[in-house]
Amino acid sequence: MPVGILVIRWDNEIGPINEGFYPETLKITNNLLTQVYSSHRYQSLKPGFASISLRNNKVVSFFSGVGEDHISVENYVVALLLRRDEKPNRYREILKTIAAEILDKIQDGNFKKVLPNLYKDLAKI
Repeated sequence: MPVGILVIRWDNEIGPINEGFYPETLKITNNLLTQVYSSHRYQSLKPGFASISLRNNKVVSFFSGVGEDHISVENYVVALLLRRDEKPNRYREILKTIAAEILDKIQDGNFKKVLPNLYKDLAKI
């Protein structure tokens, strides 16, 4: 079961911005935001998946892309924070669904309302 869901937006002046996360007890550092976002941008500007291992956790994430190939909104990352012993590839399919739902609701800000239910869906994996 993932530790949480995280939504990151890139701002060209500030850097990575934590747009929202669930559960609210998560401790999100700027270093985590930078590592997750950078794992995508070092690879490509196109939408896609990445996974990284950190000291205490693993992360599997989906990047919405930049430019004409972006999905829904540009420069967003939807990430699942996992326990260190979990396999990120197990979550790729559900992450596609979760990311699509979140990214479609970014513009109107309603994505924060669906985070708790999306998190509960992860328990079924």
